[in-house]
Amino acid sequence: MSKLRILSVAFDTAIKPWELRAFRSAVARKAGWEHELFHNHNNDTGGFHYRLPLIQYKQEHGCPMLVCLNEGIEELHHFFSQPDWTLDINGRSTPVRIQRLDVKQFDLSLRDQPSRYHIRNWIALNEDNYATYTRLDGMVERLYLLEKILKNQIVGLLHQIGYSPEEAVEVKLLHKKDERWVSYKGVKMLAFSLEFSCNVTLPDYLGIGKGCSSGWGVVKGLR
Repeated sequence: MSKLRILSVAFDTAIKPWELRAFRSAVARKAGWEHELFHNHNNDTGGFHYRLPLIQYKQEHGCPMLVCLNEGIEELHHFFSQPDWTLDINGRSTPVRIQRLDVKQFDLSLRDQPSRYHIRNWIALNEDNYATYTRLDGMVERLYLLEKILKNQIVGLLHQIGYSPEEAVEVKLLHKKDERWVSYKGVKMLAFSLEFSCNVTLPDYLGIGKGCSSGWGVVKGLR
């Protein structure tokens, strides 16, 4: 078992789904570009940090959210300490206020009975995986590939958080609800919405896969 600290902050300002990246940039700008956890770029090299984003940006019921993990919680004071929370979102001056703030300590652990989850707009396939996916003729084979990728991503996420389960992580796809083309950083990519089961307890709003810091691949438990 491993402990994961989570702070989720929901704001009261409505934004469009495609404005989430602009919201992310506005928050990072307000906090200060020198604080890399807000944008996950490497300020020294100009590239990216290839790690689990500890400050993630989501949208729920049309309003933006911040989900902060472990050290990302302490970093959030760089935003909260600003005297003015008005954000520039696509050239629009937008004041934001906190609607809801939750702090939790979550126990990551393996369970005897798997839990059911939904993942929304999961960008699962990189260039190589996409080529493999399109070569597969049968739906069963394609679902098996997605299942394998999801399991690998969950295992990688757990290792980055600092949790190495002693037993095998098990993932099973239960239902593919949607598959559609989306634009991610100007590139057309496939996004999937799926239901799956897993023997690891996963917190709501955790992001998995490409773009997980900006609203893609959001996990929620099914109860």
